[in-house]
Amino acid sequence: MKKIDFNKAPFSRSLFVSLLTASLLTGCDGSSSSSSSSDSDSSGGDGLPEGLLLNFVDANSAGYVSYDTDTGKTTDLNELAASSGESSIQNLEITDTSKIGHFFHWPDFREVRGEEVTDMKYLLMVPDYTYMSGAEIDSDQFVQLVHMHGEDFGAHSADEFADPVEGSQKADGLARLNAFVTEQDELEDEVSGALLTEGQTLCRAFVDPYIKFELEHEDEEGHEEEGHEHGELVHFGLTDSGRIYFFEENEETETLESTQSFVALTDVVTISDCSRTTIARVSEDGIIVFIPDSQKLYLVDNHGAEWHEHQNWDLSDILPDGFHADLMSVIGEGGEHEDHDHE
Repeated sequence: MKKIDFNKAPFSRSLFVSLLTASLLTGCDGSSSSSSSSDSDSSGGDGLPEGLLLNFVDANSAGYVSYDTDTGKTTDLNELAASSGESSIQNLEITDTSKIGHFFHWPDFREVRGEEVTDMKYLLMVPDYTYMSGAEIDSDQFVQLVHMHGEDFGAHSADEFADPVEGSQKADGLARLNAFVTEQDELEDEVSGALLTEGQTLCRAFVDPYIKFELEHEDEEGHEEEGHEHGELVHFGLTDSGRIYFFEENEETETLESTQSFVALTDVVTISDCSRTTIARVSEDGIIVFIPDSQKLYLVDNHGAEWHEHQNWDLSDILPDGFHADLMSVIGEGGEHEDHDHE
């Protein structure tokens, strides 16, 4: 399984929602145009973590919809793209089912001229893409690259990255992408090895990219931000049997050690296509998990204690009738963690 995901001004959810609802989006070049999109109130989904834009694809119909967890509204991204006069919005369109592989999330986090840039991006990979160690990603392996341009939402087509000029922004972007691919491969090898002692097979490995970036920045500066403490970076391992394991790095042995018992996700016995699963951050102590086989979203979090499945949602409650979610991408950092009462 290899998944992938291409600077972040802070994610402005309220502005993005108003842009979609008003059917007005600004393109990457800074201009704007009016367009019509089919926004509609969701009949369900109450309680989903705030601060997230969830983007779903139905691989059989090429349906492509976005669900905003703050407003409970869905937007048909294909309709939005088709009605827009802006190329960046048009590039969001997905119509060819033969080109739908899986999403790859790429946290393109870095420091630029002394400023922290945390830009969550995702790529739609071609169906036959399989990661091979040492093989670099180029424009032949993906269809589109999507991310926020400041407060604007848009996409780049893969052909924009064909034969980039050495030293150009696109060439540098591909280099950062491939560096992350290698880093993700190392993470998966590490978590996969730790799961061997549990008799489990890795489906997807994840660490919170925001916490990781902050920890690395603090290490470089030689101090921790005042009033903001982090624990050890949790390494999550989703197995093909629908279990989530939790590990932390032992600095002395440089190995991963289990921190608690596993969490078995509701209604998941086996996962048929690990590349189409998604794990994303919802807060510093919470993740959201998408499993196509169960057509559910899962909130797994902790409250100063053990990680557990806090809640799950049927996707049929938040997506249009007849829509089967095969892929899900996540844009947004989520929100602050809130304590919940438990029985």
